[in-house]
Amino acid sequence: MRHWQTVDPTTGEEIRIEWNESETFNLQTAIGGQWVDYHCFTCNNIDNEQDALECALQAIELETEEQGW
Repeated sequence: MRHWQTVDPTTGEEIRIEWNESETFNLQTAIGGQWVDYHCFTCNNIDNEQDALECALQAIELETEEQGW
């Protein structure tokens, strides 16, 4: 598993991106000192860690736009 931390553009809170080093990602938020999944998605055609991070950040951006934030 790979992890990155970033800031949720809608709330300003820290979120964690968890990648299984294949195609599956989880977005996580901290609750009671634990990282808890709140959104899962897949991205295809990932060749390296940079591709994975770019895909995850794009997914966060799309989720924000879809929610109208």
